[in-house]
Amino acid sequence: MLMEKYQSLIDMANQLGVSGLQVVESDGVLKVDGVAGSAEAKQQLWDEYGRIDPDYRSGDVAMNITAPEGDGSSSSGGSTYTVQAGDSLSKIGSKHGVSWQKIFDANRDKLNDPDEIQPGQELTIPQG
Repeated sequence: MLMEKYQSLIDMANQLGVSGLQVVESDGVLKVDGVAGSAEAKQQLWDEYGRIDPDYRSGDVAMNITAPEGDGSSSSGGSTYTVQAGDSLSKIGSKHGVSWQKIFDANRDKLNDPDEIQPGQELTIPQG
């Protein structure tokens, strides 16, 4: 029943490409977990939740959606990013508002050469 109530939220999460999306109904609560592609996508999901349940009064959704830009909950003051095909440190840096040099410095334990990053690698993105 909750799946039906929140179907538009689940559909939106799929359309926004939320990775690792898990939706589980248990004990009268719909648990929604995953990683949004951006802070904007995460906000869109919260906006949709707010549209369905305007004052968040139902208490029937536990939404744990994170965003790679860092949503302020990271204790290290940074975030992580999974390298995609075609990425470069410069591209990743421009997406996150930080220089490629800072990303390289933050990942010296994983990277020997700033031009040799691999799809699937998890990089630490320091705050700008």
